[in-house]
Amino acid sequence: MPQMTVDGRTLALSHLDKVYYPRTGTLKGEVLRYYAAVHTALLAHLRDRPVSFLRCPDGVAAEVFVAKHPPPGTPDWVRTVEVPSSSGELRQVVLEDGGGLLSLVNLGCLELHVPQWHAAAPGLADRLVLDLDPGAGADVLTCRTVAGLLRERLAADGLEAWVKTSGGKGLHLLVPLEPTPSARVSAYAKELAAGLEAARPELVVHTMAKARRTGRVLVDWSQNSAKKTTAAPYTVRAQERPTVSAPLSWAELDAAGSAAELVFMIAEVPERLAAHGDPLGPLLDPARARPLPTAAPRRSSAGAGAGTSAAPPSGSRDPVVLTPPVEVMRPAAVPAVPPADGLGGGGVLYELKLDGFRCVAFARGPDRPPFLQSRSGRDLTAEFPPIAAAVARLPAGLVLDAELVAWRGGRFAFDELLRTRQDRAAADVALGLIAFDVLALPGRDVRSLPLADRRRLLLAALAEVPPPVQPVLATTDRAEALTWMEQLADTGVEGLVCKAAGSAYRPRGAGRVWVKYRRGDTVDATVRAVTGPPARPRAVVLELDDGRVLLSSPPLSPLQSRQVAELAAGRLGAPVHDPQYGDVRPLTAPLRAEVTVTGRPPKALFVRLRGD
Repeated sequence: MPQMTVDGRTLALSHLDKVYYPRTGTLKGEVLRYYAAVHTALLAHLRDRPVSFLRCPDGVAAEVFVAKHPPPGTPDWVRTVEVPSSSGELRQVVLEDGGGLLSLVNLGCLELHVPQWHAAAPGLADRLVLDLDPGAGADVLTCRTVAGLLRERLAADGLEAWVKTSGGKGLHLLVPLEPTPSARVSAYAKELAAGLEAARPELVVHTMAKARRTGRVLVDWSQNSAKKTTAAPYTVRAQERPTVSAPLSWAELDAAGSAAELVFMIAEVPERLAAHGDPLGPLLDPARARPLPTAAPRRSSAGAGAGTSAAPPSGSRDPVVLTPPVEVMRPAAVPAVPPADGLGGGGVLYELKLDGFRCVAFARGPDRPPFLQSRSGRDLTAEFPPIAAAVARLPAGLVLDAELVAWRGGRFAFDELLRTRQDRAAADVALGLIAFDVLALPGRDVRSLPLADRRRLLLAALAEVPPPVQPVLATTDRAEALTWMEQLADTGVEGLVCKAAGSAYRPRGAGRVWVKYRRGDTVDATVRAVTGPPARPRAVVLELDDGRVLLSSPPLSPLQSRQVAELAAGRLGAPVHDPQYGDVRPLTAPLRAEVTVTGRPPKALFVRLRGD
């Protein structure tokens, strides 16, 4: 039996000489070779989306049928997920690599269709689609005119559209969105289509009645429904000929002199992709996503689901799937901000590094109190009642990785976090929880998703949430991030945390996919012991991250001594004599500190304890 190796998986293929397209004589083996050639670009558009198939196991002239469930023979290593359906839970395939894709194509899955949402957040769309379908007497060039009009109207609402052929007679417009309930996207798309029909009734219809479509283009908005799907970019179509739903540039669309120039076959698309790249590539950049306008484009429509964010799945399943403590992902320190193609390629998300406590916030519903976990696993809930109260109002099951910060006098005030809650309340110190990641949604652990997807889910989850809970300021533009860092330096912004856009959330083992750059000259260290009386330590024994052990010098200031004594209380072991540092009290549990290391031999100037 013939074999093919794709993305490290060796597949046994069957019936490669079966004729799939009788009109052109195209064989099953040619279809498989096409998918193997374009799989990298195609899979980027399928990432974490459940796939429905149009199956043609005996070719397009024989039985053709829709398959939502994994077809018989699907390898057990192909990922499947449960998604909501009108009949209960439906299990569908999520394609993650070329091996999975080719194994399904080998089973006769010819066309690939996906919803506008991700498996981690059903019904929360991150793109809008408009399917332009020409009626009798119209063609793809007529669709081009309509596409241009829609593009203008979308741009007026702050939205950017990309275009591809449908692989049939029409065009598809795709618009990246910040995650938005599908019902609201559908309502907007319907009003957009209806408004264009009202303005150009001789050219556009927005309802399905075929009698009205002669010479016109149907703007099909209905594929934005959470229950609908759209042909994926680069999918082969089950037409008379092996056409492809091919991405286009707007310039290429405008330059076409005939409808035939906008028909692309499997024989030409791989070469086209290799020569020019993926015209839809920018669609995958999370920085391109924009919020859907709050008002309908032409007519008033509240839109079912407007104003909602990630909601619990239906049914009685407990929405809380992640409980404390969790191990956090820790960035490694670097001396310079990595370039946009660093950290393994695939893009970098640059976030402001804030001066506070690391805090994982667990919202657990009305019957269970919230939980605020420090980086080391300590319970911070009782120490910060205003933040706990804000987290309690979030949807049950939502888990945020964040920085707990204090604000005083126009800048971040880390020292205020070390005071008692009574002292902070008396001084009217403002607290905030600045979220930079989402680890779980109601009913779903999303840590395995790429960071770019988690960022979209985070923005959606907090879209309607007031302060003190807010998302961190972030960008994929390195120059913009550096400008922010300098402009906000006086507010206490410490630097940047830089993360690979494709990185999953992995406890501890961040490696080099998460790094932090601190604009000052401090470094992190671990306090291993203290010298002097427990109530008034004189110095601390520090272990730097590179393994060096140093005694802090000069002696601690009175304020530093008090802070060390307070946070070290309960962690001090029995005194021992160290041959280098004299009598010390080792810590039974480590504390993290910031220090400045200078000189030769090196001296460690203690700056402060991190406290978290």
